Amino acid sequence: MAASASKSAYVTALEAEEDQATSSCLPFVTAQIELSKRHWSEMAEPSDGISMEEEAAIKLENQELFKTLENHPEWGESFFYNFGDQSKVLRSMGSLEVGEKFAEGAQAELFHAEVQWSDPKSNEWDEENGTKWVAKVFKKGTLVQHLQQQWPKGLFQYKTKDFENTKLGKPLDDRHFSDVHCATLLEDGRFAFLMVKEDEDLRTLIDRKMKESDHGCGPFSKERGEEIMYRVAQGMNQLHSYGIVHRDLKASNVLVKTSRPRGDCLICYVADFESSVGVVGTGFWRAPEILQACRERNVNNRPDYFSKSADAYSYGMTYYEVLTGRVPFQDHPLSEQCSLLTNLVINQHLRPEVPQYVEEWARQLLEWCWQSDPDARPSFEEILSFIEANSEVEFIKEEVAERIVVAG
Repeated sequence: MAASASKSAYVTALEAEEDQATSSCLPFVTAQIELSKRHWSEMAEPSDGISMEEEAAIKLENQELFKTLENHPEWGESFFYNFGDQSKVLRSMGSLEVGEKFAEGAQAELFHAEVQWSDPKSNEWDEENGTKWVAKVFKKGTLVQHLQQQWPKGLFQYKTKDFENTKLGKPLDDRHFSDVHCATLLEDGRFAFLMVKEDEDLRTLIDRKMKESDHGCGPFSKERGEEIMYRVAQGMNQLHSYGIVHRDLKASNVLVKTSRPRGDCLICYVADFESSVGVVGTGFWRAPEILQACRERNVNNRPDYFSKSADAYSYGMTYYEVLTGRVPFQDHPLSEQCSLLTNLVINQHLRPEVPQYVEEWARQLLEWCWQSDPDARPSFEEILSFIEANSEVEFIKEEVAERIVVAG
């Protein structure tokens, strides 16, 4: 009974998203921005919809499965952590205190978290680097068994690699996606990811910059915009190298940290990929083939549509956000008639209008990403090469030069 209740809630959430993609939405701009910012949406009162008996059964089932996961021979030790009393749990990593909730999505809530590691060196590292933590806690009634179906296999591959390098004293690779440090099970039986907290998400930064801007040329300077999108492409290229398809790339799913001590450099991390399998994306950030599958209510039968090339399409829409500060089709005359607009995107190859101030090569990159034929879209290796060949940003030139030296 508990399992079916949890699954039905998940299916209902997916169907609601599909409806939002094609139904009338008033007002359009507000709806699209809220969809884009779902990762940082306003808090809502929880509505668990399960009895105490069901909750107890789910807790017990989650505890049993978590024991299996933490004993996995390949990635159990590197990713599934226990916190709490050493006498009660296997391999306690220290103490975890879940603090104030600050955001909520369809499946999970985000909380500030305090961690005291059993290893003093880890605590010293956190203090020296100013590391803050976030717990992404899945809502009551969520079975870990169902969550397993949403985890991309590559999530464990990179964590295992980092774990082995740490044990061998090897340096870790530069990371361009958010640090999903580990998974754990709270005392009440809820599953959680522990993640490094960054300063804010890119959509929030864009909104703030647009309020400050008065020159009508988007939220960022040309150089800063290119730097941001180069870093996002680096993150996506890394995820794809591990076989992880994001399925919901947008500005609100990119986290931003201001580089210190100078504070004049933005470091971007692609986020919200840790439960990507089964995600259907957001509004017009979706590729045309996915919009069509949503319209036909056939999206669950076409997993092949959620591909690396679909991520490239969403990258184009994210780049559009960075260039213009707008969300896709924000100013279109049919913005209040989503069904008609969706039809034009699918069948007439309609794409957002790109302002005149955008450079020609950036326009070409957008057009390349926005191709209707998935096979005609670029890989993220090609996107990085294209930016490197056209950008005059010093940071990007330095990245290329350093790579050439290492390769030589």
